[in-house]
Amino acid sequence: MAATFDWQADTGAATGSPAKGTTRTTGITDNNWKNIDDSTTAYSAAPITAGANSYERWVFGKFSGTFNQILAGLWAHTLTAFGTGLTLKGAPAGSSQLTYTTPSTTANSNLSTDMTTAISIASGVLVEFGATGPEASGKATSMTTNPCYTNYLTSQLQTTSGAAAGDTANVTLTLQYQEN
Repeated sequence: MAATFDWQADTGAATGSPAKGTTRTTGITDNNWKNIDDSTTAYSAAPITAGANSYERWVFGKFSGTFNQILAGLWAHTLTAFGTGLTLKGAPAGSSQLTYTTPSTTANSNLSTDMTTAISIASGVLVEFGATGPEASGKATSMTTNPCYTNYLTSQLQTTSGAAAGDTANVTLTLQYQEN
């Protein structure tokens, strides 16, 4: 047997301590950056105007099923280039994990990893894992608790006034991990 993986996302106002979104969506199949803070509206219904930013996407992974340990997590933009005037900002490496804040279109200065250029996953940022959700402290580079969660893998698409109109290319964000 193997671990079961599920992409999830938090949206809405920050609530609780530690903070998380008021809405947690499971079964995420895409990470569309858009001009609305939800996981259901089509990106075409909430376009980002050139010179503006998307809302941050507060995504994370959940592991369940049968496994002994999840470890060695890395996260990166690994395939396809963004067009002129587009910058993808991402979460810092795991030990500097982010605290959830209410998503906005203001450039999030805590997203300190420039993920605009595709790189090898081996050069990705360190991902940490925890037992009770992406918002909880106590993350580590390996986890035996079932279920377990990654830290928030937050990203935001930032644009300049020179960004071309229309869709971006489909880019690939990769989460790599090992299990045993």
